[in-house]
Amino acid sequence: MAAFEEIYDYVEKDTFKRYFRLAIFIFAYLIFRKYYSQWAGKRQTEHQLRIDAEEKAKKAEREAEAQREIDEKLNKEAQEFGWGKKTRKNVKVTEMVLEQIALETRQRHQSAFDAQEDADIEDLLED
Repeated sequence: MAAFEEIYDYVEKDTFKRYFRLAIFIFAYLIFRKYYSQWAGKRQTEHQLRIDAEEKAKKAEREAEAQREIDEKLNKEAQEFGWGKKTRKNVKVTEMVLEQIALETRQRHQSAFDAQEDADIEDLLED
């Protein structure tokens, strides 16, 4: 500490040591803060990527399990009723066709009914 002997003439030795140590800590903090921030950011990114990869793997497993359960349910239904997949599909197609025919029939009867109402009161209407 011989380099600071001239400073001791103006400031007490203990006060200078305290402020000098404080200055060293502040400069060290300012220098290493940047490096620590970069390191912590890199570590956080790696951690998040690892978590994302795990979630992606779990999601694929969950979707496969859900698909397996759906397949098992369909196979169980087919075995209970003695129907195969093709038969169920044909039944659903037939149901849709029957619903379409019923809708067309309802519309036809409704339009015929509306036309009949107009014909009944046509002679009463004045032009």
